[in-house]
Amino acid sequence: MKFQTEYGEIEITVNAIRKLVYLAVLETYGPISIGTDNWFARWFSSEEGKIKVEEDDYGHITVDIFVEVEYGTKVTEVARNIEENVQHKLRTYANIENVDVNVHIIGVK
Repeated sequence: MKFQTEYGEIEITVNAIRKLVYLAVLETYGPISIGTDNWFARWFSSEEGKIKVEEDDYGHITVDIFVEVEYGTKVTEVARNIEENVQHKLRTYANIENVDVNVHIIGVK
């Protein structure tokens, strides 16, 4: 994702966005671990590598997060908090407004 400022061009990589999303999920109450829908990535990638970030040609970003939540928490509330926290982080730190956050609950521990 590229931004033009009065001082020049700024490029934010997908890995940097993935790291911001990972930190936002860690700061949210409820998730125990971050998983994936891909069995190969489940075993061989880092925690933040399990977050799926895609950017289309128009600068629209889609984030898919697969999490396991703590037993006894309200699943819908945890998912909503993750979504709001990720959108807030991306808006505040990366100036990204056009983002869809999809939270997938893959288990309860």
